[in-house]
Amino acid sequence: MFYIVVITLAVFLIASVIYQITSLKPKIGKYDKLGILPNYSFFAPKPLTRDYRLAYKVIADEEQQEWIEIPFYNKFSILQTVWNPRKYYNKGMIDTCNFMIKEFEAVDNKRFIQVSMHYINILLTIAMFHKAPEKNNTKIRFAVLTSEGNRSASIETVLFASYHQII
Repeated sequence: MFYIVVITLAVFLIASVIYQITSLKPKIGKYDKLGILPNYSFFAPKPLTRDYRLAYKVIADEEQQEWIEIPFYNKFSILQTVWNPRKYYNKGMIDTCNFMIKEFEAVDNKRFIQVSMHYINILLTIAMFHKAPEKNNTKIRFAVLTSEGNRSASIETVLFASYHQII
C-alpha cells in the first residue's frame, strides 16, 4: 500500500510539473478528467504583474498642489511573514479600487459612480489621510493608477474622479 501511495504522488508531481509547459498542456489535459492538475495561474490570470495605486491632488484657494500618493505598500521585511497588521487594509484598498473600476465600466451614466460605496470609501480614506488646515474651500481630486513592477515602472491612469469638497 505504501508503494502505491508513493508512486501515485510521484506521478502526480511529474504530471503537475509537465502540465506547466504550454505546448504539453493540451496533451496532458485530456487525461485530467477531474481537473486536479494545478496551473501556475491558479490564483490569478497574471499573478504579481499589476498593482493599484491611489493618488490625490488638493486645490485650496484656487492653487493646485502636486499629486500625493496614498501608500498601500511598504518595503518587505521578514517580520511581515509573522506580523503584518496592514495586510487587510492593503487588500481592502486594492479590492475597492478594482471593484470601483468594474462598476465604472458597467454603468452607462458615468456620474453614477459617485454614489458607489467604493467611490465613497476612497473619498473617506483620502479625507482621513489628508491632514490639512481647516479650510472650507479645499477640494480634492483622486486618480486610481495601475503599475507593473516597482515604482520605476510605467504608471497608467485608470480612473480620474471629479473635484470634491472635503470637510
